Amino acid sequence: MQTQRPAGPLPSTVDAPFVRLWRGFLTGRVMVALALLVLQGAGQALNQTTEPAVQWVCVAYLMATVALRVWGRHQPPAPRSGPQWLPSIGVDLVAITAMQVLHVGTMNYTPLFGLPVLMAAVLGTLTLALGTTALVTLLLLAWAWWVGLHTGGDDAQRYLQSALTGTGYFIVSLLVHQLATRLTREQELARQSQTAARVQTQVSGLIIENLTDGVLVVDENDAVRIANPAALQ
Repeated sequence: MQTQRPAGPLPSTVDAPFVRLWRGFLTGRVMVALALLVLQGAGQALNQTTEPAVQWVCVAYLMATVALRVWGRHQPPAPRSGPQWLPSIGVDLVAITAMQVLHVGTMNYTPLFGLPVLMAAVLGTLTLALGTTALVTLLLLAWAWWVGLHTGGDDAQRYLQSALTGTGYFIVSLLVHQLATRLTREQELARQSQTAARVQTQVSGLIIENLTDGVLVVDENDAVRIANPAALQ
């Protein structure tokens, strides 16, 4: 089941909840990038081994997230799969992969892959969500192969761990997308009900205005709310 939204960019007046979610994810990406940069600085201040390349990746990631937050907040991408997701999901995948490959020590950045997975599941179609999760799983398996190639050890354990993490991402992606789809459907039904109620109120008002009999509508305090011309006469 896929989330039904217009194919083109959506202004806030058309789909305000979608725009709010999009801006929320943009803000979250900025906070994650800032936290990564602060952690790198704290590690350097504590005289721990840090890689300058990782720091530069964190700086570039922060600049990319801030730029998208400033210039892309008014035009969310179309939910379908396509290059419009490269500045957000694509940048996240590249940055996290680069930090994982370039880092030295026991730091593990792979849990951050949950951010692009959640973004695709909430804001995109099911195809985009599963495609992003599949790409993340392939990156995890490639990382396991890379580690085994350079360090040796128990390759089966690393592959099993990567496959298990990818499976968990698939489950989360599917469940979150189903919840987002149901919420979108309920919001659309509520919007349609409000529109129908407004139309019915306008129709009732026109009928009352043209009745030859006087009609008064009063509340529980006997205050007149509606009075047609016949009643006023």
